Amino acid sequence: MQVSHFNSFLDGGAAAAAGRLHAELMRSGVDSRFYYSASQGHRPELDASYVAARWQRQGLVRDAVAYAKFRGARQSLKRITKQRPVGLEVFSSPQGSPHTPWPPTQHVDREDGNILHLHWIAKFLDYRSFFGSLPPDQPVVWTLHDMNAMTGGCHFSGGCERFKTGCGGCPQLPSNLATAGENDPSRRYFNEKKLALAGIDLHIAAPSRWLIDAARSSDLLAGARSFHHIPYGISTNDYYPMDRLEARARLGIDPDATVFCFGAMDINNRRKGAREMMQAIASIANLPGVEGLVFGSGMLPDTEHARPKIHHVGAVQGLLNQRAVYSAADVFVLPSLEDNLPLTGLEAMACGTPIVGFDAGGIPDYVRAGQNGYLAQTGNADDLGEKLRAMLLDAERTADMGRRSRHLMETQFGAAREAAAYRSLYADLSGAGQMPRSRAA
Repeated sequence: MQVSHFNSFLDGGAAAAAGRLHAELMRSGVDSRFYYSASQGHRPELDASYVAARWQRQGLVRDAVAYAKFRGARQSLKRITKQRPVGLEVFSSPQGSPHTPWPPTQHVDREDGNILHLHWIAKFLDYRSFFGSLPPDQPVVWTLHDMNAMTGGCHFSGGCERFKTGCGGCPQLPSNLATAGENDPSRRYFNEKKLALAGIDLHIAAPSRWLIDAARSSDLLAGARSFHHIPYGISTNDYYPMDRLEARARLGIDPDATVFCFGAMDINNRRKGAREMMQAIASIANLPGVEGLVFGSGMLPDTEHARPKIHHVGAVQGLLNQRAVYSAADVFVLPSLEDNLPLTGLEAMACGTPIVGFDAGGIPDYVRAGQNGYLAQTGNADDLGEKLRAMLLDAERTADMGRRSRHLMETQFGAAREAAAYRSLYADLSGAGQMPRSRAA
């Protein structure tokens, strides 16, 4: 059996999660392939299991017509999304490419079957041609990394529940376009997706309880054959505590400081809560020796509130540098207003750093309030600040929470555990019985 993963990009949270699962499956003896958009180009560090997907041609004229329609639709969507407020999540259509029929031209069928495993496929796959070309008995596992598979275009709904009944009147689109009619882009995309998925042997997985519950309530995914809560796994052999003094020396941070850390791939993303964090840290600005450590692209928002000294290290590349950032901190702040199961939280906890964050999305799945961190009321910056202050003032208790965080990652969120759950699902879908056991199990 071969497992064929599909993920649009090679960077970002979904790509990291999908790539880690792919690697762990290969280590456990599974024949796994990772297909990604050819727009990403070639990366010499990737092995032969990574494939830039290319697709069968329809003929010169049909290809030209398909591309012209695709480009016109894409430009129309760009004009719409340019009118949206800054800081919103991406809004995407079901036509990620002109024509992407199964299988990619590089795919070689295995006689003992193939499992398709979708991840983040926006701007990569075309729903109509991809799902329309699948054999009726082809099993499809789809791991949700955000809400896009169940909505008419948004990737996080911001509390809107119109995805339960068909979208339309989308609050994330300009008001002059968010009508209740069939020409509303969110309603139109929703209907296109639903038509494409009709009759597919679809099995939904999600890393957080919050996201799998949302998927179960979605009208678009109502035809899925099964739903599975499978948390992300983290390799505790890759992410583990570094000596704190060594970590701080690498980053130029006072070894005697009390340090909080915050980071995201894009700090400017409104959903990641940088604005609320900046308000929250006003409550610790008067504490002696407190410093902040921030990583990620973008700039922190301006604030009128007092703030302690902050080191901004930008995007962090490589395991060693990531471990240094997490290990240098006493507390990791996770102020997401809406999120799946943030990888930064898993990584910080694996490095022995406890979390204070909002009680949002999948964050409560691994932050056990009072045991390995604290949860504040979502969006309440004052509550977040009070809980952060309490952690920074109680070094002994906070250090104990860090040890508990590491233990939780080792026992309940290991990479082998995630891979084993998916191997069991693949075996059930293929009727193949037991797939290879994980060598790490």
